[in-house]
Amino acid sequence: MLRWQMTRRRLALLLCALLIAWRVGMHLPGWLALNQGLTAWRGADLQRAAAVLQTAVRRLPVSGAAWRGLGRVQLAQAQPADAQTSLQQALDHLPGDSLTHLELARTLARLGQDEQALAHFRAAGWPAYMSLRRQAEAALSQGATGDALKLAGQAAALEPTRAEAFYLWGEALWAQGEQPAAVTQWQVGSALATRPPTAIDYYYTGRAALAQADPAAAVTALQISRRLDPTLPFTGLWLGEALLAAGQREAAIETWRTQARRFPDNPWAARRLGEVGSGK
Repeated sequence: MLRWQMTRRRLALLLCALLIAWRVGMHLPGWLALNQGLTAWRGADLQRAAAVLQTAVRRLPVSGAAWRGLGRVQLAQAQPADAQTSLQQALDHLPGDSLTHLELARTLARLGQDEQALAHFRAAGWPAYMSLRRQAEAALSQGATGDALKLAGQAAALEPTRAEAFYLWGEALWAQGEQPAAVTQWQVGSALATRPPTAIDYYYTGRAALAQADPAAAVTALQISRRLDPTLPFTGLWLGEALLAAGQREAAIETWRTQARRFPDNPWAARRLGEVGSGK
């Protein structure tokens, strides 16, 4: 009797081990694809990241992390409609995840769906912060740098772990001519940035490096930023400045030409083309 009980116990353990091995084997390719996709994203290889993460969500259709990773890559590829679909899938599997709410809010804002975006910002824990941040952005765009500086500082004090608050604070300081203080805030923001860093994180890393007379580091960061999100309106402008500071005049001119074609409403690139082209 005792021998039969031990045999039954061994058989049960063996069956459990086989079941675990089967489940691990079934999901392992999906986990590997997810890891490879996130690694490609960290390396700014968006095309490969998107392809591999598509494989990950096919193999792990209930993985919120896989859907969220795919959505973030699609947003970086300027595909907000696809990103919305993926991030909504992620939220279905991670209903209380603040990062997923935040990424979906950013996506909806890109699509012009401000009310829906605000709801997800609130779900991510950003209601008062977002109000201050939007007021600061509006003040900065209207040239009211003093108000922008005050509001951005309040936003950073309210949410001291939000990189975007410090980036905006730095912009307000820069607009007032306080460049060293602006760089300090951008560096704080970079230290708080999500991992892997996004295009805006690399953008401000590049801005800070250029302000500190390190054009090589600035070129690297700004090139990554432009690859991650070619829709950011000022990356190419500052990349041109960094290339010029690094002694790459022709590359700077070509960058500004591309920028002028992509954003014809912004006169900066055309002006710099005229100045550098005429030797000013």
